[in-house]
Amino acid sequence: MKSIINFLLLISLQVCCHQFPEYPDHDHVPKDKNPHKHHELRLAEEGQKFLNYHKIVSNNSEFAFRLYHEIASDAGAKNIFFSPLSISAAFALLTLGAISETKNQIHKTLGFNLSDIEERKIHEGFQHLINGLSHPNSKAQLNIGNVLFIEKSLKLLAKFLEDAKMFYEAEGFSTNFSVPRLVKKQINDYVGNKTHGKIPHAIEHLDPDTVMVLVNYIFFKASWEKPFDAHLTRKKDFFVDANTTVEIDFMRRTDNYNIFRDQNLSCWVVEIPYKGNVTALFILPDEGKLERVEAALVTETLYKWTTSLTNKNINLDFPKFTISTSYNIKDLLQRMGVTAIFNNTSDLSGITGERNLKVSKAIHKTMLNVCESGTEAAAVTVIQFMLRSARTKPPVITFNRPFLVVIRPESMDNIAFLARIMNPAE
Repeated sequence: MKSIINFLLLISLQVCCHQFPEYPDHDHVPKDKNPHKHHELRLAEEGQKFLNYHKIVSNNSEFAFRLYHEIASDAGAKNIFFSPLSISAAFALLTLGAISETKNQIHKTLGFNLSDIEERKIHEGFQHLINGLSHPNSKAQLNIGNVLFIEKSLKLLAKFLEDAKMFYEAEGFSTNFSVPRLVKKQINDYVGNKTHGKIPHAIEHLDPDTVMVLVNYIFFKASWEKPFDAHLTRKKDFFVDANTTVEIDFMRRTDNYNIFRDQNLSCWVVEIPYKGNVTALFILPDEGKLERVEAALVTETLYKWTTSLTNKNINLDFPKFTISTSYNIKDLLQRMGVTAIFNNTSDLSGITGERNLKVSKAIHKTMLNVCESGTEAAAVTVIQFMLRSARTKPPVITFNRPFLVVIRPESMDNIAFLARIMNPAE
């Protein structure tokens, strides 16, 4: 089973006034003048970053599940697929330039309490996470990155650019937003390249007053540790609901997998590992129990599942599918308490030195492909600114009804993607 996940988050900024000083060359930020630090000091710094990272893991997981419930409240019987990691990373980056209530609302929604963790340690935690994911091994690709497309006449503070580069590995490009067609092409070409063509149209419309676009992208591609035999793939029925049945390709494999039967929630949990230290949890609720399992999606439940897995021999039937989704993150986050950044009370003066920016749009697009050899996925968040056995006969676990998916890198212990598959043929 091969899977591709692509994700894009786009944030566009709109300016509240239209007079800008000359914008300096910001394609490159100052580099460390002393790259050859003492070995012990470097190890100590890396160790601290690792600790800071683990301080944000639980916060990110809680945010992932809260956002899932928010999306599910609107989704009805539709598929859900998103990258909570992309969204949290993009808005955490924005807090580098957010002030007062604008910053407080983002921190609160992402689950960070500055009385428990210093703001710099939040950024250092994301720095450790992004650095770890941006340097994949040869067996799995899991890349995350940020980029700023900035109106050439808009001057950004050097401090913001330096911190965005240091903590979030953000690139910066000077752009002429007076020619929207060329800006859209520039952004779409960049994202298409970073997601290996899986999200070719990250942005379709630019507000006329847009002066900056922040893009966070994630690309994931990995092969199953135990690939499915394509010769065993057969057409079978998938029961979407009591009234809807679709015929799709099902893959089959009889092998040892880590599984758990959650009697309290009436569901099966099957862990299917990828090559490269990444795993996916597939949660199959019993018929009529999907809402019960969804309601229990919290950090503690995930911990119970992952610590209760036991290795057993099973017959696994699993559907092949490709889905894509798009979400208006602005509406979702406003309902979760992030409001100031989207209106005229916005204070992003840490970006330009003036209170002249607000976020006009935040879009999240994803694609997920699952097949015999593995999984491929991509996601992008775009934010425009206006100024997630017994030895007897093996049990059969057939994913022929709605199920949930959690994909996470084991080394980073963070939810990269979260999905609900209602109809794999949709």
